[in-house]
Amino acid sequence: MSWLGHLVPRSLFGRALVTLILAFGLYGAVSLAAVVYYALNPVAQRSASDLAAIMALSARTLQQLAPELRDEYRSRLLREYQVMLIDERPPANVNHYFFPYLRTFKLALEQRLGGPVEIVTSMMERERWFWVSFDNAGSTVWVGFPRSRVETRPLEGLSVIIAVAVLLILGTALILAGRITRPLHRLSAAAQEVASGQLPNALSESGPKELANLAHQFNIMSRRIRELIANRTLMVAGISHDLRTPLTRLRLALEMLPRESAPELITRMERDIEEMTALITQAIDFGKSMVAGHREETDLAALVGDLIDGHARVIWSGAPPCRARVDALALRRILSNLLENALRYSQGRVEIQLDCKDIGPELQVLDRGQGIPQSEREAVFRPYYRLEASRNRRTGGSGLGLAVAYQLALANGMELRLDARPGGGTIACVRLPTGVIVDKSSVDARPG
Repeated sequence: MSWLGHLVPRSLFGRALVTLILAFGLYGAVSLAAVVYYALNPVAQRSASDLAAIMALSARTLQQLAPELRDEYRSRLLREYQVMLIDERPPANVNHYFFPYLRTFKLALEQRLGGPVEIVTSMMERERWFWVSFDNAGSTVWVGFPRSRVETRPLEGLSVIIAVAVLLILGTALILAGRITRPLHRLSAAAQEVASGQLPNALSESGPKELANLAHQFNIMSRRIRELIANRTLMVAGISHDLRTPLTRLRLALEMLPRESAPELITRMERDIEEMTALITQAIDFGKSMVAGHREETDLAALVGDLIDGHARVIWSGAPPCRARVDALALRRILSNLLENALRYSQGRVEIQLDCKDIGPELQVLDRGQGIPQSEREAVFRPYYRLEASRNRRTGGSGLGLAVAYQLALANGMELRLDARPGGGTIACVRLPTGVIVDKSSVDARPG
């Protein structure tokens, strides 16, 4: 039954739509069958029985009438009952024709005559007639009736019923499924914005009670997340302000000390103060990294070229202009953190590549370090997480560089991932969102 699972839609809207269509379709089919069986069939059987009686009686009556009265009798039958009588010779160009009513009529006629009956058809004056031969006193009489006498068009009627049923089922199913899934789509889009680091607007809390309550709870959660982010940023800013004041006093006190009294101690204390200042700066950056910045038209190649200026260990072969609408400051900080991380954990040279794809430009930072185990590639994006557990700044950073880069990428709709580099090392890839390229000619002008 695995093939059946592939036929079932994966979306809630599709599944609700299919369920409603099947339910209403089954109800419509059962209703149609009940109407046909309990209403149309009895009427059709009574009509067929009456017609069979008229045709059998008219054939016997014709044989009993005097020859001079037969023409008037035929005319009266045709005029009042739409039944035609033909003596001896069969109608011209007879054949067989499918008509659902004929089955019921044939059964009624066979019951009345007590034997098998063959019904043939022909066209007369652009109207279809149905004929039955009656043997009476050694002579044959052909009795016929036009299709218009039955005055039923079952195929057309069935087509109209099916068409109306399909339209009603589809329309009702679309309305009902849409009422259920539209609020869920809005909730899913808002949750995706929260997951990407953005703060969505409040959802409408109208509609069914359950969905309105779900939207209400989501709005509460979103508001609390917004408050937590604001409080975190405010707390980090306050702590940094409070810490920088005594650090400034310590730096001033060190400057006033005679350096010849304890040069090594003073140098070490200055280094510790610089390290604490760098840690505070990184903590502030992480506190602000959840907010998306202003997007502007930027040449990605020029941004990379300006970023690596002065780095002797960085390989950048250049690239044609690739203009895209991005938050240049955020992208610069992301690449700077990735580059700093690659230079710290590898002894060789680090390479930067730019691939200006129209489906989303891609920037890569490639190093030849020890690499990151696959099981740790998600964990390294967590704040203060380090593969080297000694917390020594000489053997690693503070554990915030990749976290800041990852949060900035999420907030600006970028994708940041780490992959193993063939031959050893790590590839840090930053993919920009689709549709950010504003100068398509620069993409087409790249050398093949």
